[in-house]
Amino acid sequence: MSGMMFNAVLAQVARAGSGGGDWSGLVLTLMLVVIALALLMGFARRYKRCPSNKILVIYGKTGSGVARCIHGGAAFVWPLIQAHEFLDLEPFVVPIDLKSALSSENIRVTVPTTVTAAISTERGVMENAAIRLLGLTDQQIRDQAQDIILGQMRAVIATMRIEEINQDRQAFLSKVNESVSGELEKIGLHLVNVNIRDIEDDSGYIIALGRRAAAEAINQANVDVAEQEKKGQIGVATRQRDQRVAVAAANSEAEIGEAEADRNRRARAAQLNTEAVEAESAANAQKAEYLANQRVAEEQARNRSESAARDADGAIRVAQEMAQKKAEEARAEREKARLDAEVVVPANAERERVIIAADAAREQAVRIAQGEAEATLAKMKAEGQGVKAILDGKAAGYQALVEACATAQQAASLLLIEKLQEIAEIQAQAIQDLPIEKVVVWDGGGEKGGLAGLGQRLMGALPPMHELARQVGLELPDYLGRTAGCSPTPSTKDAPAAGVPAPDAG
Repeated sequence: MSGMMFNAVLAQVARAGSGGGDWSGLVLTLMLVVIALALLMGFARRYKRCPSNKILVIYGKTGSGVARCIHGGAAFVWPLIQAHEFLDLEPFVVPIDLKSALSSENIRVTVPTTVTAAISTERGVMENAAIRLLGLTDQQIRDQAQDIILGQMRAVIATMRIEEINQDRQAFLSKVNESVSGELEKIGLHLVNVNIRDIEDDSGYIIALGRRAAAEAINQANVDVAEQEKKGQIGVATRQRDQRVAVAAANSEAEIGEAEADRNRRARAAQLNTEAVEAESAANAQKAEYLANQRVAEEQARNRSESAARDADGAIRVAQEMAQKKAEEARAEREKARLDAEVVVPANAERERVIIAADAAREQAVRIAQGEAEATLAKMKAEGQGVKAILDGKAAGYQALVEACATAQQAASLLLIEKLQEIAEIQAQAIQDLPIEKVVVWDGGGEKGGLAGLGQRLMGALPPMHELARQVGLELPDYLGRTAGCSPTPSTKDAPAAGVPAPDAG
């Protein structure tokens, strides 16, 4: 367009010079050309191209929010109503000198870190950078990023243990990236890299962990070396043992072969001495076998002793290392163990003992009460069954007695007769303990003097049986005798005295 205008101006000048044309038209044309060129140059300057390492931010009347962000390409910036600035995408390093951050174990940790960040080119995040970072210097951007990173790292460390931070650096970095990235994106920054230079703590816990790991590695290496040495020595001893056993077996077979050859020779030479030769050969074979077994046993005993000595040496070294390790661990656990042993364990033991004793006493009392109740119940049941059996027997006997007698009075008389013996025994018991050392009989001058009527007089002194029966309303039969004062039986002329039964009475 500018070339065409320039050609038109040249043609106008040529016409004016050759024909004496109007110079006013020429001036007007030149003015129009200058104005057009000025406008063209102005528009060209307002057309902004964005480099790949920058973000073009157009603000003002953009029609797309507070700002329009362009990464790569170009855009026209209208004069008067729009303006523009560039945000640098070059990464910058933020040194983080994190000191005395509390971990989840309340141990202060120092984590010097270097963080690399840059302005993000993602949609939405670029607008945040345009809103919050446009017009700030590089140092002001670093300060904002440093404050955000410090706060987020302290929050991440507070959720982790020292061992997790020290041993699993990748997990720690992942948590830091996840926590810091989200916060930096709020101001338009992108987290490029996090580099942890070192991890230290004020109490020396990490150093102690390192020492423990080194001690464990050294101990394991010593154990591995001792194990390999033991395997090598065992292999050598096994090879030597096999060699000696093979040699002893060969010698034994040679001696047995010689004995067999000698036996065959003697058998062929003297057939009559065959049995003696066989016995001698068998004895030689047993002797050879005994010697071979003895050599093998000696070698095995020697190998076992050497192996036991080596094992004991290795076990002593391992035990020393383990003892040193346990001693180091015991220093940390000693105070806790002492408190447990002096306070917790006795209290728990006393509580368990009291609970067990109370349960045992309760169970014993319950068992005793149950046993006594069951014994009492069984005893009462047995007594009741015994009484019932006695009463049933008596009832059956009484019923049979009544059926056998003519009248009930006669049955009652028979039952009373059975009890007379017990009554007599009671009367005899009453006088048997009287202090009677001798019996003096005084003769009253009767017809039967001396001892002739002693029995009759003694019977008269005792309560008559008929009187006892009469008191209970019974009348004894006559064959049991008559009571005193009754007339003798008319059919017996020489009847005994009153109260004495006849000689032929039951």
